[in-house]
Amino acid sequence: MSDVFRYAVYAISIAFLLAGNVAFLRARKTGFTLRALSYLVLLLLLYNWYLEVFPSILLVVSVVTASLVTLYTPSYSTRKYGVNTLQPLIDFFTLSTVLVFTSKYLVEIVAFWLIAEILGFFVVVYDAMVGTNPRAWSAGLRYLVVSMVPADLSLLLLLALAGLGPSMSVPVDLLELDLTSPVLTAVAMLGFMAKAAVAPLHFWLPDAHSMAPSPGSAVLSGLMVKMGLYGLFRLALLRAIDIGTAVAICLVFGSLTAIYGGLQALVQSDIKRILAYSTISHTSTITILVGLYMYSRSPEFLTAAAIYSAAHAIYKSSLFMDSGVVELLTHTRTLERLGYVSRILPAETLSALLAALSLIGVPPTLGFLTKLVVFMTLASHIPLSWVYLLITLVIAFEVALSIGYSVRYLLAHMGNPTFRYEELDPSSAKLTPYVLTLSASSLGLTYYVVGSIASTTLANMMSQILLLLGLFSALFAIAGWITYTVLKHGRKDEVWLGGARP
Repeated sequence: MSDVFRYAVYAISIAFLLAGNVAFLRARKTGFTLRALSYLVLLLLLYNWYLEVFPSILLVVSVVTASLVTLYTPSYSTRKYGVNTLQPLIDFFTLSTVLVFTSKYLVEIVAFWLIAEILGFFVVVYDAMVGTNPRAWSAGLRYLVVSMVPADLSLLLLLALAGLGPSMSVPVDLLELDLTSPVLTAVAMLGFMAKAAVAPLHFWLPDAHSMAPSPGSAVLSGLMVKMGLYGLFRLALLRAIDIGTAVAICLVFGSLTAIYGGLQALVQSDIKRILAYSTISHTSTITILVGLYMYSRSPEFLTAAAIYSAAHAIYKSSLFMDSGVVELLTHTRTLERLGYVSRILPAETLSALLAALSLIGVPPTLGFLTKLVVFMTLASHIPLSWVYLLITLVIAFEVALSIGYSVRYLLAHMGNPTFRYEELDPSSAKLTPYVLTLSASSLGLTYYVVGSIASTTLANMMSQILLLLGLFSALFAIAGWITYTVLKHGRKDEVWLGGARP
């Protein structure tokens, strides 16, 4: 009966998405409503009790992100390309990605995974197909060869080890796969790490994410790279796997790429490339946490990886959507030509600031919960081995780098408020409500994640935790209102020697 219910939910979701993309409904409120409902209906799967905590959290954040991306896309596509042919491509790419996390059997994961990858390729090369940026073809080719092929090899390896029958009838969490061979372990790990953009197969991501339209970048960075992390999560739960090989690959390559991605993000001038390299840094840090779980078999590390994945999905998707608004407004993504967005769209700047604060880890955002859980878990394990101390230093350095490139990204909004370069398009302000809602959802999702993770381990302290979260949220809301007021006032007066021009 559970499979019948699940497939019924899938069918309803696909039907709503198809109806919402009918040409004469696509730009109307009916189309908007149907497309948003197509994702929201997937939340019914949470009550089917077959999803573990990690995929459950991925499902919730994916639905929140997808619902806002689908509302954001029509105006973005019309303003940038003059047509809205991007909408169905983004919608079905997003849906296939979300369905990977909700699949119960391995053959379903493989099928939805392959569909998502093919649609992802067309998202990456969309600018080349419509004739606005031919360089997108090379980014798409690199995406196919470096990201898609290795991940597909890992999936087909698991499918071959499981056999077709069990792949279609045995839930994926109950499959008995033999990966005790170091070679098989390495192939499976590196394939999924390629999809998550972790070294040595990480270099496809910066071009793919920066060349894609901003709604596509939001889904690629916020959701699709989580497919690779989800694959690593599945491998980490296997009992028959070469632990030494898996741990070494996760910790060594994860540590190197976390630092490399952060350093690269610090020196980029294209705001979308700043975000792309920061994605490499964050997914590598999550890979480290998965590796530490395999090393210690302590479930706290998987919990930390799940929360980190959720926080990253929200703030990175909202920042990529913000970069799209900035590009439409100013007709540039070069940091040196920006710095005045806050004077024209103060609410958009507030959206970027909320997302950046979550990325940095300011309470009570989901990013703060991430940092808290990660460092508390590491601290409790440091007495057991020098490995945990070394990883703590690596992640602390990664956090320091994230502060640097977050501030650098915000310079696009507030770096040089008197500078003007191109003719502006203030109509892009119509996209701001979707970006602001997604950024602010980081606060609400903190309560959901706390309820999902801490309800069993900290049941006796839940009331105190919720009170503290409520207090932090109230203070955060007041600070946000004051910030918006300052930004809104600032656009009325030219800046002159630190004050209003006389």
